[in-house]
Amino acid sequence: MGSGLVNINKRSYSGALASIILFFLFSILFSTVASAAQVTKIGNGTDPAIHGNKVVWTDNGVIHVYDLTARTDTAVDSSAASHPAIYGNKIVWHDNSSGTPRLAVYDISTAAKTYIIQNVDQYSKPAIYGRRIVWSADYNESTHNHSIYMRDISNSTQTWIAEGEGYSLDIYGTKIVYSAEGRSMRDIFLYDITTKKTITVSPYSGSIQIPHMYGNKVIWIDNYIGSGYIEMYDVVTKKATKVTSDHTVNTLNGFEGLETGCDTGAHFDINGDKIVYSKTGDDQFGYAGVYVYDIPSAKSTPVYIYPEGTYTTPDIYNNTIVWGIDSKYGTVNDTGIYICDLSVTNTLPPVAEFTANTTYGAAPLVVLFTDTSTGGVPTSWIWDFGDEIYSKHAMSATHTFTKPGNYTISLTVGNDAGNSKVMKPNYIVVTNPFPVANFSINVTHGYPPLSIQFTDLSQNATGWCWDFGDGNNSTQRNPVHEYTDPGIYSVNLTASNENGTDSRLTTITVMQPVGVGPYAYIANSGDNTVSVIDTATNNVTAIIPVGNSPRGVAVTPDGKKVYVTNFFDDTISVIDATKNKVTATIPVGDAPHGVSISPDGKKVCVPHSDVGNPSNNTILIIDTATNEVEATVLVGVVPFGVAVTLDGKKVYVTNDDKTVLVIDTATNTVIATIPVGNNPRGVAISPDGKRVYVACDEGSNNGYIYVIDAVKNKVTATVPAGEFPSEVAVTPDGKSVYVTNFLGGTISVIDATKNKVTATIPVGNSPSGVAVTPDGKSVYVTNGLSNTISVIDTSTNKVTATMNVGRSPNSFGQFIGSLQA
Repeated sequence: MGSGLVNINKRSYSGALASIILFFLFSILFSTVASAAQVTKIGNGTDPAIHGNKVVWTDNGVIHVYDLTARTDTAVDSSAASHPAIYGNKIVWHDNSSGTPRLAVYDISTAAKTYIIQNVDQYSKPAIYGRRIVWSADYNESTHNHSIYMRDISNSTQTWIAEGEGYSLDIYGTKIVYSAEGRSMRDIFLYDITTKKTITVSPYSGSIQIPHMYGNKVIWIDNYIGSGYIEMYDVVTKKATKVTSDHTVNTLNGFEGLETGCDTGAHFDINGDKIVYSKTGDDQFGYAGVYVYDIPSAKSTPVYIYPEGTYTTPDIYNNTIVWGIDSKYGTVNDTGIYICDLSVTNTLPPVAEFTANTTYGAAPLVVLFTDTSTGGVPTSWIWDFGDEIYSKHAMSATHTFTKPGNYTISLTVGNDAGNSKVMKPNYIVVTNPFPVANFSINVTHGYPPLSIQFTDLSQNATGWCWDFGDGNNSTQRNPVHEYTDPGIYSVNLTASNENGTDSRLTTITVMQPVGVGPYAYIANSGDNTVSVIDTATNNVTAIIPVGNSPRGVAVTPDGKKVYVTNFFDDTISVIDATKNKVTATIPVGDAPHGVSISPDGKKVCVPHSDVGNPSNNTILIIDTATNEVEATVLVGVVPFGVAVTLDGKKVYVTNDDKTVLVIDTATNTVIATIPVGNNPRGVAISPDGKRVYVACDEGSNNGYIYVIDAVKNKVTATVPAGEFPSEVAVTPDGKSVYVTNFLGGTISVIDATKNKVTATIPVGNSPSGVAVTPDGKSVYVTNGLSNTISVIDTSTNKVTATMNVGRSPNSFGQFIGSLQA
């Protein structure tokens, strides 16, 4: 039966009760499955159905007919086919090959094909008995039902029957059963084609769906009583019978829910005195798989066991069961069509064999074991993983080894003809876990000489290598290091053991030992000036003329240069911060907005939107020594915000095409494209470089901050913010994120450890720019329509000062220097 029937993770059981239940369950399953009939794969596809000696299914939209007597598989001239049904030599299916939904009717003996077009829609799923076909279509919004139609293919007479649930109908002889709105929720109704009378056959009302009928017996599921609860009703004796359990606590996990009772979903059927159904969950009644219920004895027997979460689609005729795997649900990768003849038993015992997807690795080591036994097809499996965990009763099993060591693995397989065991000594070798680097520091900023205690918090490490960012290193586990010069230093710890290495990064800010600064540089887009604010006193110390409509601001790490983007001039003004004077103007192209500087102060990154040629949108890389563009990198539509990581290795760019691009600075190439929300604007990076925050506006007052895992380049969280979030700033300790809500007039404060807004701070009108002082104590916000700056105390998240600046202050970017110039 091959490689498609794969992995299952069973829960660990604790306590005496669980042990007793588990032993009892395995005893039953081993005996019942071992005595089951031969299982054979007859093809590949989905939606199998059976009648007589013919099985039909679809494979990529093509109908296949398998003759059980001749053992031949014939493809029917068809495409875009689904939901086939068969009776005798007639097959009917839903056909969408013409682009218009219709039902195809095919005669196996003559190969003649006709179509039913009238009253057919995309939800029509046919059933057939004799010369009659029934289906539903034409959904009624007011009654929440479809119309049920019947076609007599002998004379092409089509009849409207009733209103019912779209896919819940079946036909047997002259009776049609369907589900529809009834006494309160849903009931099962039976329509007599001869008398044209309708009766209610369900003894009560509930979430009753998907009826099937054979003889005088009707079966259905009721999800209101219990997930997958199957009930059978005899329309003659008017007796109801439970086929599967209802509202029974799952003793394997201790609660009622989706895995309680049978958990059949929509896959079950009836023929003769047997009902087949699918279990997708494990409970005290059995494991996931295909089951047959014998009506006279009222007992269920597993036909084939599958991994938990496998959705099978069984159908039955006499003693033959056919099924496939519903790939729309679960994770099992198997397209096989399988049959089981309950009257034929295995004649060959299996020869046990298995493989593993890995045999060596660090704890916790997750290993997928796959049965590859030969000989007779196994119907039972007992796994021993060598760590006192036994009996994974599944064809394939996933097991996690939590401790280092060498493990001997054995598999015992069996069927009704015998059993076989294979043992592989020391097959799995588990080593110590990989190291996970982590450390703490007693201070993040201060004045020189600044002595810092580094405390290792790494897991599974046996070696440590510290790079303090100032040219000094240490291999001590908990070193003390002193910084003597002002600057921003990237500290990296590389933890190691025999299996590999892991690194952790943080930054240290050593400030100038003077009583002023650092300075905030406010771009007044309405005055074409930059206001310089001493953050120690909140006084404006200078006003510097720049280009037309300044927007973005970035300060070099040494605090000596300020780069300002001029939106309407298509230039950047370079300010000498020691003289508060523009010393250079750099042409950069259309409408520059954001700007960011590398941590070594050598590169400036500026988004450039080419209005005449949108395919030429780029990031310009400018050399600060020459003020020349040294490289360009193609990016997305209308690039806006830009940020460089603190290690200088990556650049993140927001684009109006709902993406964030990641640029490798070593090669100046895009290495990742990350989908985000609408109107991405500001972007900021956590000090450790592991998270990226992007401000996006979804409209209708729905603003969000998208949180990106910088290692996986994947969005891991979205945090609701205010109306039209514009810019983002992260505190030096990485614990808080401040967001300007442009249309809301507020600042959202996000707890970075919980990805949750913990405070909303009213500021001025149209806040846009936001930046945090190097000591992390204050946040500065530019209020565009108020012509002011709001200063927020991060310890209380309250506005402590408001000062006037020029018209329409903007300052998009990190506009506060780390050092005073």
